[in-house]
Amino acid sequence: MQGKPPAALGSGAYVAGVVGAVALLGEPSTATVAAIAVGGFCLGVVAGGLAVTHSQLLDHRLTSRSTGGALVGLGVWVTWTGVQSGGDGHYQLAIGSVFLAVVGWAVMVGREHPAGNGETLATLPRTMPHETAGNGRREQLKRLGDVGAVVVVAVLFARAVTRSDPSSWVFAGLFLVVTLPGTRSRVRLTDSGLLTTRYVFWRVPFDLSQTPWAALYGYEATDDRLRIDTNYGPDIVYDRDQLGDIDHVVGVLDDHIPQL
Repeated sequence: MQGKPPAALGSGAYVAGVVGAVALLGEPSTATVAAIAVGGFCLGVVAGGLAVTHSQLLDHRLTSRSTGGALVGLGVWVTWTGVQSGGDGHYQLAIGSVFLAVVGWAVMVGREHPAGNGETLATLPRTMPHETAGNGRREQLKRLGDVGAVVVVAVLFARAVTRSDPSSWVFAGLFLVVTLPGTRSRVRLTDSGLLTTRYVFWRVPFDLSQTPWAALYGYEATDDRLRIDTNYGPDIVYDRDQLGDIDHVVGVLDDHIPQL
């Protein structure tokens, strides 16, 4: 169940804040700092998503302590540099970058950890989150929106590079933050509940969340669709022809939740 911001988003903010603060201490151009921060954000999201969905790295106490210790050291460095330089504009921005990194760190290490993945009993096809089954027009519009988002980000990046425009880097980064939640997801039925992996732009793993069987009301299987009724948000709905072995999926559901 997704109750907090994704850890991958926190990882992106953490990396962006750290590299932005370090870059600002070197007093380069504003456009260079913006480019480094946005690049760090993108790399941080990818690294955080991989760490969450393919390893237990972020679950270890050593990870939270080491990344937190790095922030303390960075804060001391930025403060000392600011005192030496008289608190100029670069120092003010560096303090803001450290604050962004602190917020990202809190999200990254304070997420709700799935209590063990459990054995996978069945895998449902990758789909849009809360997608309405049978609504082909809505899916086409969503795909068009995805393409539009990629084009807008590419144009902003191109403008930032060709004109050394820091505002274009910032707007590109903000646009990425807005469009990231529009992800595909894949649901696995496990012995402990539903395990959902969300993906950015179809491929990049973004977050992992778990919904226990107790949080589901039941399921409904008709000639046209399969619907899993949840108590935390929109139901999970699939067209029947999307599912390969629907008898196996229904059998797994029968073992854990009632039929509606």
